[in-house]
Amino acid sequence: MPSSRRLKVTGLIALLTVLIIFYTTNGAKSTENSPFYTRTVEAIKGRQEADARNNVIAEERARSDRVEKIQKEHDVAVSAAAAEETDLVKLSGDAAKAAGVGAGRDKQRPLVEDLGEVAEDVKNTVLTDTDDVKPVAGRKTMSKGDKVVQTKPEGASNDDGVAKVGNVAAKASNALQDKPGPETEEEHAVESELNDILKKGPIIIFSKSYCPHSKKAKHILLDLYSITPPPYVVELDQHDLGPGLQAALNKMTGRRTVPNVLINGKSIGGGDDIAALHTEGKMVETVSSMGGKRVVEVKLKEEAEAGRTEVKFKA
Repeated sequence: MPSSRRLKVTGLIALLTVLIIFYTTNGAKSTENSPFYTRTVEAIKGRQEADARNNVIAEERARSDRVEKIQKEHDVAVSAAAAEETDLVKLSGDAAKAAGVGAGRDKQRPLVEDLGEVAEDVKNTVLTDTDDVKPVAGRKTMSKGDKVVQTKPEGASNDDGVAKVGNVAAKASNALQDKPGPETEEEHAVESELNDILKKGPIIIFSKSYCPHSKKAKHILLDLYSITPPPYVVELDQHDLGPGLQAALNKMTGRRTVPNVLINGKSIGGGDDIAALHTEGKMVETVSSMGGKRVVEVKLKEEAEAGRTEVKFKA
């Protein structure tokens, strides 16, 4: 028969076991429901949410600073180009001839940048001199035989690539000489729209959404290269004045097909020409030299460096 001491010890152990089981089953629930525990959990969640919000705000602020910096650089470049073109408005006679435009003529009409003056001049003037060339957004039209010089030849003037007097071949054709007389409302609308488009940026891609060659050119310029400001794309098949714009581009650059890529008003060709510049490694040099101060930055993206030798693009 067990002794009384052993019975007491056994009873004490049993009591402690019951108390431990009771505490573990009910104590945790009472702790979670206590005000202190609830306030602590809420404070921890609030701190985590605040940190997350601060991280999002910091990221947005950094992104906004980067965008603002790029925009300021672009504005400075555009302002410098506009100032140079404004100075060229004062050129006349011998000054225009010395700049490389107006060879064979004693006088050359100054370029007019302001669209209101262009529209008024178109309405009130009948072209009587077939040697005159109608300016488009401060740029002269190019004949079908003109070709863009991709590299700067020796002895050439300090051309910063901005479309202005001296950047266009002297034998430019008259954009409207096939239709003498006052222009129609549709022609005026096309001219105004083309002026607005050419001022969107230094690089304009005239494209059609369903054209595989256009998709190839856009893929190269938009996906494989980082250009600031980015090229501006005009889908002619989705534009109300698409046929008129395509006809005007034919008179201006000698190219009717798409894509037609313009840098400061000069055509550098279509999809095959863009692919050739890319594979030959001449894209950065061409865009920089022809874009001048209006192109802030142009570089090949790192992920496209390995595939530059051949463009594989599936329309």
